[in-house]
Amino acid sequence: MDKAEVLERSRMENRHGDERDRGITIESGTWGAVSLAAATAVVFLVRLLSKGGRPSDLLAILFAYLAAANAYKWSRTRSGWTLLVTVLYSVLALGWLCAYAVVG
Repeated sequence: MDKAEVLERSRMENRHGDERDRGITIESGTWGAVSLAAATAVVFLVRLLSKGGRPSDLLAILFAYLAAANAYKWSRTRSGWTLLVTVLYSVLALGWLCAYAVVG
């Protein structure tokens, strides 16, 4: 192989970013999910201890995130289990959203 072929092959292999960039993107998504869950838990506890409010809005946000994340995963893997989890999270998100709209 000459230099031009090696460069062309390298460009083709890295057209969607290199492995390091993909790893960083995956890790950032994970840390984002952890921070979302932690913030939701803290707001829930503060609300529960200070006002005694209902958590339906926070749970709707949390389950909507989980549904969207799993829907994307399913679109890439077409796993039956992931589809089932996506549907479950979606139903829970809609249920909590309806509860928030009705009860407040």
